[in-house]
Amino acid sequence: MNATADKTAAELEQKVSERLAALPDVDSSTIEPHAEGTKVILEGSVDTVFSARKAVLSAETVDGVHDVESHLALTGKNGASASH
Repeated sequence: MNATADKTAAELEQKVSERLAALPDVDSSTIEPHAEGTKVILEGSVDTVFSARKAVLSAETVDGVHDVESHLALTGKNGASASH
């Protein structure tokens, strides 16, 4: 990647992070967005499938994002984890 692409990716990641932080009932501190062009990959963990879906849908609304890939692990209340 060149410097411009790196800057754009960093800006996109920042915008997605800000959008995730504004979500009620979602702990965005455990979600890390990574931009690859116009695609954003969400990595980390969330408590529920509902939280994961909210994170993905929220990221999709950010201007410049054309695709969102979820690598979020579900922690649930029983401590079990699964990837979706």
